Formats: sequence, C-alpha cells, structure tokens
Amino acid sequence: MSDWDRRENNFDFMRLSLAVLVIYSHGYALGLGSEANEPFVRWTGGQVSGGAIAVDAFFVMSGFLIAASAERSSGIFKFLRKRFARIYPAFVVAAIITAALIVPISGGRFDYSGWIERTADFVWATVRLVEFSYVGVFAGNPYPNVINGSTWSIPYEFWCYIGVAVLMAAGILRRRALVLGLFMTLWVVSILFRVEGWILGGKQLGLVFGPPQIWARMLPLYLAGVVFYLYREKIPLSSLLAVLSFAGLLLGSTFYSGWTFFFPFAGTYLIFWFAFAPSVRLHHFGRFGDFSYGTYLYAFPIEQMLVRWAGVPVAPWLLFVCATPLTLVVAVASWYGVERHFLGSARRQQGA
Repeated sequence: MSDWDRRENNFDFMRLSLAVLVIYSHGYALGLGSEANEPFVRWTGGQVSGGAIAVDAFFVMSGFLIAASAERSSGIFKFLRKRFARIYPAFVVAAIITAALIVPISGGRFDYSGWIERTADFVWATVRLVEFSYVGVFAGNPYPNVINGSTWSIPYEFWCYIGVAVLMAAGILRRRALVLGLFMTLWVVSILFRVEGWILGGKQLGLVFGPPQIWARMLPLYLAGVVFYLYREKIPLSSLLAVLSFAGLLLGSTFYSGWTFFFPFAGTYLIFWFAFAPSVRLHHFGRFGDFSYGTYLYAFPIEQMLVRWAGVPVAPWLLFVCATPLTLVVAVASWYGVERHFLGSARRQQGA
C-alpha cells in the first residue's frame, strides 16, 4: 500500500474548510458588490479568488477520490448510482427550498404566467443541475438577481463523473499513460485559453455541457487528481516537495497566468500532501458527517438574505461571521435529513 492509500486522511477537514473559504471569499462580492479587495485576488494579481481556489481544490480532490471509487466499483452502473446519490438528492431539495422559501424572502417572484411551462422549465433546470432563473431576486443587494451563484460548478462536477465512467467503459482508466497524456494536453490548452483570452460560446454543445473556457479550466484540474491517483505508488510523500510546491504557487501568483501554469502540479501535490501527511492528524473530523456539500449549497443564498435584511452593504468579515454558523446549521440538517440516507442506500446497494 502506498502513502496515498491510507484510509486515515484529512479530506473531510479539507472539504469543509474549503467550503467555508467560499463563504469568506463570496462575502466581498455579496457584501460590497466587488471582490477587488479580496485577499486572494490581491495576492495573485487578480488571477483567482479564494472561492476559485477552493473550487479548483475540490476538483483536484474529486478526481483522486472518484478514480479510487471507480477502481473499487464492481461495475459502471453501481459507480454512477453512487455518484448520482452524492449530487442529486441534496441539490433537488435545495432547488425546492429555493423556489418555495428563498424566492419570496428575496423579494422575487415565480412568473406564474404559463405556469405549466415554467414548472417544466424548473424541473429541466434541476435535472441539468443548474439554477432556475427567477424575477427580481435580491434586487436591492450589491450583487443582484442571483440566488445561488455557487451552483455553477455542480454540473461540471457531475459531467466529470460521467467522463470517468466513459474512461472505465473504454478501458482507458487502466492505461494511465494515456490519461497522463490527456492531462498534459488539456493543461497546455488551459494555458492557451488563459494567455490568449479565448471566450468561446460553444454553440449547441455549450448549452448542454457549458462554455469551453470553463472546461479548459476545470478538466486539467480534475484529471490532475485522477493522474495523481493512478501514479500514486511512484509519487513520494515528501515535506520538501510540499515546500517546493508552495513556493511554486507563490511564484505563480507573481505573473499573469502563473496560477494556471503551476496549480495543476504544485497545488495538486500540496493538496494531497496535506491530506496524507503523518504530521497533520485531522483524521476523524468527519465522524459526525460530511457537511461540505450542504455548506456549499446553502452559503450563497444565506449570505444574500443577510445582506438584504441589513439593507446596506455589509463588511465581508461581518458577513462571514454571521453567515458561517447559520450555513453550518443548515448543512448539518441537509446531511442528516437528506444526504446520508441516499449515500447509505447507495453503499448498501454496492455492497460497500
């Protein structure tokens, strides 16, 4: 067994910490209407925010963990069933709560003209894991007309699950050199998108899968996690490499596109070093549940509601202090009320 196969790790702590970082980072845009003064934006010269770093790290970790899940799964159907159980139930409940509760609180409304068609549109948006559009939500907020901006990443995550299933079916996931080559190719493409500033609509495929420029960012990160898992027995667990990786991220923050260049390598190593380092023992952080997804799902609308009730722009630190405990309470309810039941059912069906 390699250093990266130990069942005791810090992933639960890291996921929740990253979800909380998203709350902090969003406080600038939602509380003030601009993230120009957000610390990570300033530190990286406008390349990424703390929220973007958190999402990038989520995708790297997901690539690693989903590749491990695929290897352990007895079949593609059972693999996808577990992935469906992880994403859909909590998202559907959050979408219903949004329509029934948050929209009226936000000052918005559901357009009831042609309500059958609108209901069908709502169902279709939920199936696609995208937020439904409402009229007049949070109109007086510094960041108006959006209830839950965080959900943009969720369909990309699910499509990555589908992609891993395709790699499984084609036998490519067992041919790690091919996966490494795919990762390196997409890493180069991501740099070209960043340097050249390409903004592509994607036409009909873009409507289904999302804009190519977002995929250019997310796919190399996800595959970085997959590649790390596939080559894990060849990668040493080294504090020196962790220090060098951190130095690489510092260097990448000093020049344009440096983060895009360095993070898939330096960021990926640093993430997994922290997850498995013997000196960092946060192994039982998730013994009461995994509250990261619920935190990610509900933080944005809770912050928006707090700003609406304040009636004025809110200092980001104050918004963070007020929103975080409320969000965690809702996340705990989401875990115990929804998520764990479906995940437990999926595990039992899979025999795990």
